[in-house]
Amino acid sequence: MENLNFRNESREFQWHKILWFTFFIILLNNCIEPYPIKSINYRNLLVVEGFISSELKQHEVVLSKSTAINQAVFSPESGAQVSIKTEDSTITLTESALGHYLTQSMRGVVGKTYQLFITTESGRKIQSEKVILKPNPPIKNLYAGYSTNVPELDFKGGFQIFLDTEDSTNQSHYYRWEYEENWEITKPWESFYEWTGGNNVVYRENEVNICYGIDSTNNVITESTQGLEEDKIQSKVIQVIESSSRKLQVIYSISVKQFTLSSDGYNYWQSLLKTNEGQGQLYNAQPGTVIGNLVSTTDQDIVLGYFDACQVWEKRIFVMPLKFRSAGFVPFEFDSECKFQEFTVVPLDQIGAFYSKPENSNMDIVASSGGGLYLLPKDCCDCTSMGSNVKPSFWPF
Repeated sequence: MENLNFRNESREFQWHKILWFTFFIILLNNCIEPYPIKSINYRNLLVVEGFISSELKQHEVVLSKSTAINQAVFSPESGAQVSIKTEDSTITLTESALGHYLTQSMRGVVGKTYQLFITTESGRKIQSEKVILKPNPPIKNLYAGYSTNVPELDFKGGFQIFLDTEDSTNQSHYYRWEYEENWEITKPWESFYEWTGGNNVVYRENEVNICYGIDSTNNVITESTQGLEEDKIQSKVIQVIESSSRKLQVIYSISVKQFTLSSDGYNYWQSLLKTNEGQGQLYNAQPGTVIGNLVSTTDQDIVLGYFDACQVWEKRIFVMPLKFRSAGFVPFEFDSECKFQEFTVVPLDQIGAFYSKPENSNMDIVASSGGGLYLLPKDCCDCTSMGSNVKPSFWPF
């Protein structure tokens, strides 16, 4: 499983990239029925991302146009008419931002059928297959373990996040997960002062040596229990984290969402997964695409994406890495160079001239004494380039 950088693209752009990434040379051999694949040359294709859950919220459909493989850009499809039909009603969506269409606040109903309809600004009509909002068993357990010999990390030391789930009715069988990570970051020095221009220095209102990183997955994580005696999953690896990752510096948290899929939906996501694993670079040119459950009723052009509905369960845990010392975890020493960093001392009446030089823009004021200001590189006292210094509302510490 890949480790992701902390600052990731927006969720719609993540899935836009994954969907466009399905242009590939050949689908790897697999033990399930391959999802339909068509060979195409590059052109602007409509990309649809839509999902209805049992959560009480505004549900979103994102419409965009595929772009050239080497162009990392979200190209919205604006001005469309979007609706979702059930057995007894029609739900009209409103464009809240370019390419983003929202329902009113609503809760999807388990067992109900939903179908997506789109009319683009140019008059092209697209519709999805009918999907049933599927039930979903809760996540039974979510837990962390440390090993000095993790296969996904080339047998180096690291943490694994495991999940257990079970459907006692033996009806779910096909699962998908996505997650969001949060972690605390600290710097060894605190910058108490802030330069405001000229020779003016003020106390900082907010500390900048404690921050919080965030990352969302764009991995495809799936599992099937079809053919097994029990609809039960144990010790499913959701994420792995190297021992030297900044995520493990203080406190680490992960929130996992669980979805159930139809057999067609599972095959679709498996095809995307195998495509992702089979390619070296995201933007390599690929001449084929995995087809989802959306079609155009006005032409024969391909529509990328998948529309689905299911009950959603979410579970969050907090991990204190230092509690795993007995299992062999050795904390990585971050910012060790700051221990030996000498202060740069600047008289207060010269601080404006000091900061007027571009090469000094990476310095922060950590202390003041006797008319002099003591400065260190930002890397030693300011973590805001690595995360937000606003504590998440759910952070318990």
